[in-house]
Amino acid sequence: MAPLPPMDKDPTLEAMDRAIEARALLEPKRNYLGMSAIGHPCERKLYYDFRVTTRPAHDAATLKRFEDGHRGEDLMAARLRLVPGVTLHTIDPNTGKQFGFEDHDGKFRGHIDGAIHGLLQAPKSWAIWEHKCVNEKKQEKLAKIKYEKSEKDALAVWDEIYYSQAVLYMHYSGMARHYLTVSTPGERSTISCRTEENPEAAIRLIEKARRIIEAPYPLARISNDPAWYVCKWCDHHAQCHKNEGGSVA
Repeated sequence: MAPLPPMDKDPTLEAMDRAIEARALLEPKRNYLGMSAIGHPCERKLYYDFRVTTRPAHDAATLKRFEDGHRGEDLMAARLRLVPGVTLHTIDPNTGKQFGFEDHDGKFRGHIDGAIHGLLQAPKSWAIWEHKCVNEKKQEKLAKIKYEKSEKDALAVWDEIYYSQAVLYMHYSGMARHYLTVSTPGERSTISCRTEENPEAAIRLIEKARRIIEAPYPLARISNDPAWYVCKWCDHHAQCHKNEGGSVA
């Protein structure tokens, strides 16, 4: 009989993780700038996201979090539909896919989780519906901001990227309201946040996207310090900071 592996090792599960990572590398790279990312403060990162053809190599733990988030959307949609009077559309009947928007000749795109009507706190208005799965600490931060500030301002304070996504989706859809549900892993604890349209912010983001898409060379980075935490964990760290002093050929 073969000896048992060390207690902290499972070769089958380790092989599973490697297979998850390999599968992700086979998925096609987006050929557009995403509305879900345009709120990131570093324009050079967004330039590289749009221009660079290589894919970031995410580890299995990160890919599992992505997968949990996608599955959480389906679970949350099913739960919301249990509420009498709530109507939630997650699929465009004309395409059989998610509702989506695009601009700048299709080079700037985004897809919403759904459109919802019949919320008990606002039963007459249609709203963009988005769902996010975050850790307990980040969810608690949103709850605190909602308590200390008004709900309509909470999303902008809590997460600039999510807020940018929200105002763009409202702009392109014509809906004036955004309803975000935020769950911890497993969708066991859920809170919500309602946000109102901000046309001025949407226009600024659309112009930001145009600037990035049309840029003939990498735009300014957020920091010249390669050890700064935002730069340190960026997928494009090596390319962006490859020369001492921060210049890129």
